[in-house]
Amino acid sequence: MGKAALAIVGIVLPVLLAYSAAGHLPGTTFPVIALGATAFSLMALNLLVATRAPGVDRMFGGLDQVYFAHKWFGILALACAFLHQQIKISTDGKEVQQALSAAAVEVAEIAFPVLLVLVLISFFKRLPKVPFEIPYQIWRWSHRLLGVVFAALAFHQFFVKAPFDNNALLATHLNVMAVIGLASYGWTIGGPLLRRRKYTVTAVTKHAAATIVDLEPVGKGIDVRPGGFAFVSFGAKGLGEPHPFTVSEVRPNGGIQFSIRGLGDFTKRVRDGLLPGDVARVEGGYGRFDYRAGGPRQVWVAAGIGITPFLSFADSLPATGAPEICLVYCVRTEAEGVGLDRLRRAAERTSSFTFKLHVSEADGRFDAARLVALVPFDITGAALWFCGPAPLRVALAKGLKGLGKSPRSMHFERFEFR
Repeated sequence: MGKAALAIVGIVLPVLLAYSAAGHLPGTTFPVIALGATAFSLMALNLLVATRAPGVDRMFGGLDQVYFAHKWFGILALACAFLHQQIKISTDGKEVQQALSAAAVEVAEIAFPVLLVLVLISFFKRLPKVPFEIPYQIWRWSHRLLGVVFAALAFHQFFVKAPFDNNALLATHLNVMAVIGLASYGWTIGGPLLRRRKYTVTAVTKHAAATIVDLEPVGKGIDVRPGGFAFVSFGAKGLGEPHPFTVSEVRPNGGIQFSIRGLGDFTKRVRDGLLPGDVARVEGGYGRFDYRAGGPRQVWVAAGIGITPFLSFADSLPATGAPEICLVYCVRTEAEGVGLDRLRRAAERTSSFTFKLHVSEADGRFDAARLVALVPFDITGAALWFCGPAPLRVALAKGLKGLGKSPRSMHFERFEFR
């Protein structure tokens, strides 16, 4: 629903309105105007979906889907802007004379290369075949500057001399897009400050595979469901940038837990520098990864730190009345397993929940055949919930299909937020 709405408002509508306003004009006038209107509309809508405003994730089926659409619609906006800038509009030999119109053209000529660099930073966060990743802080500020570029392009579209009447519906549409984009950018800057809740770090446990951080709210906490995630920052030095993590435990008193694997500079600083008593700021909860929508028979597959949503899932299972569930947790060594005692207690408490641990060092390579052997019922009639590395997910889906054991449905979230 969300992607379709973006496509209609950001692509179909501006093209139709551009044709209505300039379709009768000669030469390249219509395609240039249509491309510019489409690029501007997509940028405005991308700024809107990036606000994480309530309801947006529901439209797309989860915040991971929001960011997936945000990325590719951003690339499409850049392509349209590039063509709009390269194709010269038909002027019949008449040059722009008005000072503001000339300034609007110059502003766009400056803004486009900046836009190009910022979008490329977002898209190529990791250079192919090069062991280098653009630091998160640089990536984050590149996104902040996109709002400034949009403001420059809003000036361009408002003052540039257009070959159609300002009363045309296209002009109204572009003005509405400008308001939406600028308001969204302002909300992106200030909104998180209003949505964040204050927590206190009560414990920091250095597990072999993760840093387990327990938090208690100071006042009202966030509303997050098992399997959801939140953006968290800490008052400790070097930990002020909000990062998304799945909540591995949701407690009745409002307390929450994150199990954070040390994959980057931020997560390594969490492990080395975070202490009980430190202040945390949490924004959430987000996510549509919810087993309760999975039907009466389910298979949960976790690999490595992908166990985090299933920990909170298992905690929430009632003693009776739960679906028939088998959780298969794949780890390299048993020492790297996070929350094993909690999972075993859940299996003892809930008769319809089965827990299987696959230790690769002892049990060999984990694949679709091994998964089928571990699950005590027919996978083909079950919903499969997966959290772990994307290559493993793809390999399992392909392997199960080859075995004639494809599940009824497959659920996962893309945890690529940049």
